[in-house]
Amino acid sequence: MMNKHYYHLCANGADVRHFILSVADYHAVFNIIGVCAANTDVVVVSFSIEDSHPHILLYGTLADCARFREMFENLYRHYAYKTRKGQVPVVFRCDLYWIDDINYLRNVAVYTIIQATKDGKPAMHYDYRWGTGSLYFRSGRPASIWQTDSEGLVHDPVPFSSLTVRARRALLHSRRWSIPDDWLVCNGLILPENYIDIKRFEQIYQSHNRFRVFLASPRKIEQEMLEKMAEARGVAFEDMEARRICGDECKKKYGFRDPRKLDGRRRIDLAQYLRTQYRFTLRQIASLVFLPESEVQRYVR
Repeated sequence: MMNKHYYHLCANGADVRHFILSVADYHAVFNIIGVCAANTDVVVVSFSIEDSHPHILLYGTLADCARFREMFENLYRHYAYKTRKGQVPVVFRCDLYWIDDINYLRNVAVYTIIQATKDGKPAMHYDYRWGTGSLYFRSGRPASIWQTDSEGLVHDPVPFSSLTVRARRALLHSRRWSIPDDWLVCNGLILPENYIDIKRFEQIYQSHNRFRVFLASPRKIEQEMLEKMAEARGVAFEDMEARRICGDECKKKYGFRDPRKLDGRRRIDLAQYLRTQYRFTLRQIASLVFLPESEVQRYVR
């Protein structure tokens, strides 16, 4: 049985262009996360959506979390291409970071829900509509913030099965994937209560007071987390230069320039060497040594 871990899925704002341009885009990303949760063996613990990029905390195997990321990217690109008809080019790719330390996990979990407030939006995490911050450490489980519409009217959620075919397609942004019939929807949104593991998030902190401490998010802690993410991500070289370097190192180590001539073990060895010496991104290394990215992520740090 493959080990399950926590992973931070996010997009680097510098690598993303034209992610969110309208309220409809927020709706789409919000619902696409639900679709991905319903169709992968991954636990979604928390998330927030910013106009420049998303942050999602996942729990599962590396392969399953990588599958979630791929589905998330593909569904959003398809939505953006269809709705913008090529008029606004979309650049969207996400990274997946393995979390191997409990304090780092606590930092990341908070970071995934405070983005709106941290970035200057006039909303606390528990009032931000495009994140799950309203779900945790709440007494009596008050009514969901997603039941209230833009006019302040409160609506009752309905099961997905009660929607018309047209309404279902508008909600899912996919003809291939669906969600369980008994999942509740309201105001055009797949309610996160259907799939978010609230208890798992709360167990990360174990107490209200510890959550409060990490929620304060001191600048030093935030900076340490960002530095760790940058270190894990690596450096993206121009493709031609990266292939030249890879070919040179392959020839030095094995006597020829083409990594495709290597068996799996030696491809992993070459991947580890490129990571250590040049800090290539894991995605770029996977392309250079002709291995699935999930395998590179499993063996290369």
